[in-house]
Amino acid sequence: MAGFPYFQLDRFLKTLVQEMKKNVAISEEFANDAAAKAKAGGLMFDRKVARIVTPGTLIDEKFIDQYQNNYLLSIHVDPSLKSLQFGTDDQVTPGEVNRLPDSDIIGLSWLDLSTGDFLTQVTSPQMLASAITRIGAREILVDQSMGEPLRSQLEALVVQEHQPITYIERPNNIQPLSEWNSSFDSPISSEVAAMFTPQEISACQMVLEYVRKQIKETDVRLQPPRRRLAEDSMSIDRNCLRGLEILETARDGFGKGSLLHAVRRTSTSSGARLLRERLSKWSTYCPIYSISNLAST
Repeated sequence: MAGFPYFQLDRFLKTLVQEMKKNVAISEEFANDAAAKAKAGGLMFDRKVARIVTPGTLIDEKFIDQYQNNYLLSIHVDPSLKSLQFGTDDQVTPGEVNRLPDSDIIGLSWLDLSTGDFLTQVTSPQMLASAITRIGAREILVDQSMGEPLRSQLEALVVQEHQPITYIERPNNIQPLSEWNSSFDSPISSEVAAMFTPQEISACQMVLEYVRKQIKETDVRLQPPRRRLAEDSMSIDRNCLRGLEILETARDGFGKGSLLHAVRRTSTSSGARLLRERLSKWSTYCPIYSISNLAST
């Protein structure tokens, strides 16, 4: 691609990243020290990649939908898993996930760099499709060593969500979450870190490593990871989310005309994001009839 004036950077980023789902590397000039000048033949400046912008690592407010989180999701899948078996959500209940064999437990970790939200969860192959729909990530990270059959199944699973999948190399050595305290607003103790499953820790490290590589010169602080238990909320599968038109209409996929659009009266953008999150994962303490009552309005 040819060069373009700096003042047009925002327009190109919006087109390439948001609309075309491409990754964009931004290079800038850095001053050379004495040794670098001698090595570069007297050049005072050198060009280096300062940042790689991807759909899930946008932190510019002018590009972000103020009513929706810009989540970056990483998925840990055990290499011995044979099939994702999506589309059969009724085979495993949320409370039974932790009793599955370790090879069948899938770890999820997702964060929003613009707000600092950082969450984790474990799920089963049968519930993965609905979990991805509820999270609504802008970019999904998966281990590049995943076999071709699982790749095909995962790509077929997210094709309706229009979420790009990025295959990256998963770290060989999984570090405790307490080793990442420099990335958090407040340190996480060893006792709290021990509450996370190995699958969640692997997914967390994958997404943290990815962010560190993509945003090289930007200091981004995150909230300590919060573990979300599947049994704390009702399991609404993706077909119910679409059928009840909770987040978007079934006819054209737009937000206007959905339940979220009908009840949104929030004063701040953060409140709108929180409302969207709560509508997509109803609390188990909330009466089930309230969904139909709200939908009828």
